[in-house]
Amino acid sequence: MVLVLSSIVVCHQNMAQSTSPRPNRDINVVLAAHDKELLAIADVVGVYAGTLQDSQTPCLRVMLARKNPESERKIPRMIDGYPVVIQVTGTIRALDRP
Repeated sequence: MVLVLSSIVVCHQNMAQSTSPRPNRDINVVLAAHDKELLAIADVVGVYAGTLQDSQTPCLRVMLARKNPESERKIPRMIDGYPVVIQVTGTIRALDRP
């Protein structure tokens, strides 16, 4: 019984610490509304809807060609209630046709 009570307290504390609003729009709608502005930031080579490391929480992922602190500062940490994760992927090029 003590274990259950402590779990409830921990969950309540974690929820209280969260200041981000819950998303009220589908992540693909949010991505479509913001992809052009994100792609306009220097060194951004792609954006997509993904999940956090827990494989459950939806997030927006922004791919950078190289680590660039100035570009990273321009990328918001949250968009419409979804966390934004920055990944350095390198340059992305289309493959040549065989």
